Amino acid sequence: MISQDYLDCMQNESRLHSPEAEHALIGAMIHQSALIDDVKLEVGDFYQPDCAELFELLLALKSKGRQIDVVTLSDARPNLADGSSTLAVAAHIAHNTPSVANFAEYARIVKQRSVARRVIAAAHIMTERLKDGEPLDEVLAQGQQAWVSLEAEGVDSRKRYRFIGEILPEAIDGVDRRFNREAVLGFDTGLPSLDKFIPGICPGHMVVIAGAPGSGKTTLGLGIAERVALVAKSTSLVFSLEMTDVELTNRSLASVGSVQLKHITEGHSMADSDWPGLTSAVGRLNGAPLIFCDDASLTMRDIRQICRTVKREHGLGSVTLDYIGLINGEGKSASRYEQVTDISKSIKRLAKELGVPVMVLAQLNRGPANRANKRPTKSDLRDSGQIEADADVVVLVHRDSESEEGQSGVTELIVDKNRHGETGFCRVQHQGAYHRFAELVGYQPSSEEVEIGRTFAGRHRTKGAQHDSF
Repeated sequence: MISQDYLDCMQNESRLHSPEAEHALIGAMIHQSALIDDVKLEVGDFYQPDCAELFELLLALKSKGRQIDVVTLSDARPNLADGSSTLAVAAHIAHNTPSVANFAEYARIVKQRSVARRVIAAAHIMTERLKDGEPLDEVLAQGQQAWVSLEAEGVDSRKRYRFIGEILPEAIDGVDRRFNREAVLGFDTGLPSLDKFIPGICPGHMVVIAGAPGSGKTTLGLGIAERVALVAKSTSLVFSLEMTDVELTNRSLASVGSVQLKHITEGHSMADSDWPGLTSAVGRLNGAPLIFCDDASLTMRDIRQICRTVKREHGLGSVTLDYIGLINGEGKSASRYEQVTDISKSIKRLAKELGVPVMVLAQLNRGPANRANKRPTKSDLRDSGQIEADADVVVLVHRDSESEEGQSGVTELIVDKNRHGETGFCRVQHQGAYHRFAELVGYQPSSEEVEIGRTFAGRHRTKGAQHDSF
């Protein structure tokens, strides 16, 4: 049974439909049939039955290449469904059309009122389903799909594109502000040698950080996320489908406080010299805009919803996903390859939608293990080649555990894809005890030496830690 509130809402003409806009839109298309191709509406978007029927008739005549005016409309269908004369109705509408020039505005009003009616209808359906005892999770999941679709349809199409002349002032203003050090391109990584390749972790970009298990990809991803929160003072949202939020917090305490993670995890091994560092880290992290989500059952729909909530309530600077291979697919019948392909595309869309960088951690396949130098390439990304295609930047974390330098923590960060900068590699020091990377100062081998696996010559020292500037 339909509720009275629902009926009352549907009868509110001023908000849910506009007879004037619908008639003016039909009249404009009768006057200029070329406009029919420009309107992005369906028959169901019209509330007035005569307008819906005339629009259907206009589409039919246009598709057949026939000339359109009130006479040809009447010839194709002499009477409308209610028995009224097509000629009389069409002539009345055409005669009373205020202006063909305002066609786009009429279409916008009709579309937005249509979406508003469908929002109310969708909410009513969800209400009735819940009253019938259907599971809340199922109703919410289907409802969310409907909201996303309706939200996209309700956006004014005029706002979806801009002429370059409209964009230039914004672009030049950005150049001027960066020149005067009033703004930066994006978030830095805290590793100057890596920042030479990546001038900024930029809004809207999908940054893939990949490596073999234990290589340090989580260390790098979490380190950048911490820096966004502690240095840029911007909300940093981290999804971990592999570790708990307490484990992530322990790693942040270790890296920020320069306290060995082993001591923090064990507790009993904490030395007197560790407590000042731990206290300092607590002081810096407490109240920091760093958010952890450790729900291992997340799908991309869940992640999108959480991101939107955080952005609305706290603002949002960056998102980190650890890692893509653990995100649950939504198509149960699809293969894992197809699922990850869809997930990757969704992540790229999410970055643009939110206007923030999304850092995606990923695993590598076994390809590097079969090569002499063990160095990975972006084609070694596991599960789907779509990840490589969607990424704006791909950073490969590589440490050769069989070499002397690898055993001492020397790690290559290979920028193997960079849409907005150079590719190349740098070497940094992995300080595993503190769960962080630091700059490496010393001999830098040539690319030829790296290719032939020449022994890393010379002594090295680290210069500070990634979070020394926190």
